[in-house]
Amino acid sequence: MNIVAIDPSLISTALVVTSSDTFKMFNYCRESSAFGKTGIKKWFKMAEQYVTYKFVEYREFEDYSEGEITKLKDYDKITDGIIDDILNNIDLGKPTKIGIEGYSFSSTAGDIIDLVTFSTLLRKKLFDRVSEDITVLSPSTLKLESCKLTYPPIIKEIGGKKPRQEFIWRNTIGISGGKFTKTDMFLSIVDNKIDDFWSKHCKLSKSDILSVSTIPKPYEDVNDAYLIYQILKKPQI
Repeated sequence: MNIVAIDPSLISTALVVTSSDTFKMFNYCRESSAFGKTGIKKWFKMAEQYVTYKFVEYREFEDYSEGEITKLKDYDKITDGIIDDILNNIDLGKPTKIGIEGYSFSSTAGDIIDLVTFSTLLRKKLFDRVSEDITVLSPSTLKLESCKLTYPPIIKEIGGKKPRQEFIWRNTIGISGGKFTKTDMFLSIVDNKIDDFWSKHCKLSKSDILSVSTIPKPYEDVNDAYLIYQILKKPQI
């Protein structure tokens, strides 16, 4: 089975897609995010051996109405490119399972409206051109499943006439899975026993990445897509 995992974003969409007996990773970002005056920026340089960068561009516009149509056309072009990269890598003779992260409603109004427009276009094209087998993971679900992917549950015995077991999911420092931050999600990759090129890279880069207060791009978004990819490989999702 092909697996396609997407963390959609207007300026940093991440894609992990099955390719032959392994997977490929893409990041659709602005060129200005990846390159500075002296060349490629540190974090993008660290990941460039493993992640293919595709640069997205948004055009300027004069007024509100023109802007809405211009953005729609730009979103249409970018999502076409994502679909093409998926179709160029998967085995078209096999069924495909797709996982995509849903919206964070903590975003500001303008940002969430534009992201919904972008993601709706992408989901429609995924459904029509790739596969109808699509799982949309809410941000909180992705956090919890990332915890379950790596850490064993704490089993709590609930007594009474009908005794039962309750499973509590936390990482090694006691953070509840549902409250994971981007750092906790990065650690779930580092602490996992999965042995592939991205997991190895994250383990080797752990001290460098954790030396900054927040997980830098492109790692922040690529990690989310990678975790979705691994979660989809588990039989229960």
